[in-house]
Amino acid sequence: GVRLSDAHNGLRLLTRAAAARVCIRQNRMAHASELISQFRLLGLRFVEVPVTVRYTAYSLRKGQGLLGALVIVTELIVGRLSR
Repeated sequence: GVRLSDAHNGLRLLTRAAAARVCIRQNRMAHASELISQFRLLGLRFVEVPVTVRYTAYSLRKGQGLLGALVIVTELIVGRLSR
C-alpha cells in the first residue's frame, strides 16, 4: 500500500525519533521492505528523494540473481509469520 519508485536502492535516512521506534529484524536487503512496512504501521512520515545510482562494471557483473530475490521474499514471509 506504499507507492515508491525504488524501495531497495540501499540509501536510508531516519530521524533519531524514527530510528528509536523501528525494529529491524531482517538482514541484507530484506530490511528495506521491513522498514517501509513499519513506517506505515507506526504512522511515521516518509519522503522519497530522487538519487542517481551509478553502477560500476563490477556491480553490473555481480548483479542480483533470482536466488537472491527468493531469499529476500522468504525472509520477509518468515519474519511476518514469526511476529
